[in-house]
Amino acid sequence: TGPRRDPGTGRGLLGLRERVAVYGGDLDARRRLGGGFRVRARIPLDRP
Repeated sequence: TGPRRDPGTGRGLLGLRERVAVYGGDLDARRRLGGGFRVRARIPLDRP
């Protein structure tokens, strides 16, 4: 395992969701039954 990062450093799913939202997109992240996560981001071609 690596070093722990403090919350609010702009990393992780929350930071990713915020970055995608800047471009009018949305992010979906779910746990997979076999382990891990599935992450999908939809970002429109044109800025809103």
